[in-house]
Amino acid sequence: MLETELTQLATSIQGALTLYRVENPPITIHQVRVRRPDFSLKYHGEAALVNFEPNRIEEDIWDWRDQECFQDSVVKTLPEYQSLVSALGPKAGLVQDFARSASSASFHGTDKKELSEQVTALGRELEDQPLPVQVRAFIDGLSIEESPLVISDRFILRQPTEEDVAQYIRLDEYGGFSHPLGDARFSVIGEFVFEVVSTGIAQREFLRTIDALRLFRVGGIVANRYEVRSRHSFLHGGVMTLSAPGRFSKFDFRLLSSDAVALNKFLHDVVPLLPDTLNLNNSATESEIAYMRYSDALFQDRPPERAITSAMTSLEALFLEGELELTHRLAQRVSLFLRILGTQKDARDTYDKVKRGYKIRSTFIHGGSLKAKDRPDADVLAPILLEYARECALVFFQLTTSKGELLRQLDRAMIDPSGVNELEASLNLVVHR
Repeated sequence: MLETELTQLATSIQGALTLYRVENPPITIHQVRVRRPDFSLKYHGEAALVNFEPNRIEEDIWDWRDQECFQDSVVKTLPEYQSLVSALGPKAGLVQDFARSASSASFHGTDKKELSEQVTALGRELEDQPLPVQVRAFIDGLSIEESPLVISDRFILRQPTEEDVAQYIRLDEYGGFSHPLGDARFSVIGEFVFEVVSTGIAQREFLRTIDALRLFRVGGIVANRYEVRSRHSFLHGGVMTLSAPGRFSKFDFRLLSSDAVALNKFLHDVVPLLPDTLNLNNSATESEIAYMRYSDALFQDRPPERAITSAMTSLEALFLEGELELTHRLAQRVSLFLRILGTQKDARDTYDKVKRGYKIRSTFIHGGSLKAKDRPDADVLAPILLEYARECALVFFQLTTSKGELLRQLDRAMIDPSGVNELEASLNLVVHR
């Protein structure tokens, strides 16, 4: 570990800055900021939360040109700095970033605890050890019974505070400026912590967690905006805000305090099974294709044929291999599969609903649409078919049996009662249903 050497460098920088300020009075800039509501955040809850009065913040900050002068003329000549740069070779740039951060912190008066955390973070990063990465996400598609709802020590859901929906606008002689972000609808704040060696890994795990939440129950869970905060040098100890095109779903669910334990285990088991959404180069499995189509169905707007069609193509990815009599074969396999699984015990009812869904899907794909009198029934059918798609996709991610072998077991079980035992054995290994 290089924590001792880094601490010595930070201490030397503090001393050098004290002398520098005596001999060269620092150049400062008077900065004015306005703290106001972020109007691009669309909260479903209490309107007063996002309508607080703006307030003005004024402070003197160190001019960046004077900071660079101090770095070049003083910091880079320190023996502690030169020794670390020489020892680290290709990673010497991290020392420069650390020195600049330590200089700024010293100027504004950092405490020992903050300095110690900076030193520990860089020391771990230099040795490729994990660091905590915090993600604050504006999540839509679910609500919570109580706040905070603690899923684990690494995942908390809560109602927003005024600070969550505040933004800081810097003012100058030309007025105010803030980086424009798209509108983000949300109902809860999610706080995540990942112990990882890079912020990219944290982002990947966060997105997979959002995907897993859609499989816990039928819900269009989405994080249209999230912030990544860590002490990794990539962020220079700051925050990276990411915004995605706004997505809205009419399908959502509510989490109770009694769901926390089950959800924690679900995420622990299921997240590692899901694909990396940031890596689009790998070929997709039937489970991944089914999940993508199920996910698309969650965010389809009216008419209901759109959601039904996506849900049916999700089931097709899992239960068809180009056979004839697709409607009958698909309905048979899905109804038997879910009956043996134990989640949909009325196989005849499931069979009928899948057949109805397939008929709507075929009509829609071939350019037709439902009559107005049939729309209410389709609105009722859509979430049922989404539930079938969710259950089946979730199970296929957990199965060790191949798709081809599972379809063989399903078809055999339809004509041979003894074949049910083989199918049951395959499904008994499934934990989450």
